[in-house]
Amino acid sequence: MKVLDIFSWLPAKEISLEQLGQIFIDYISCIYNSEYIVSSELPNNVSKDILSCKNELLKEGKNVSFILKEEKVIAVISYQE
Repeated sequence: MKVLDIFSWLPAKEISLEQLGQIFIDYISCIYNSEYIVSSELPNNVSKDILSCKNELLKEGKNVSFILKEEKVIAVISYQE
């Protein structure tokens, strides 16, 4: 599993791109973080920016997952298996 892109909707001082990547890798390795949820399905009520981001990554042939905190998307991750 290789992380290709990370798009964050939080400031870097709150959580870094490296931390978001690690949350995703941990989730794939069955190490769960109670503060964050990783989902491969598009959550309800996402913004147009998140939807556009997902669609562009899919057009590029990449797999896409979302990191949520308190039921809100905070990052979009693209990856290859």
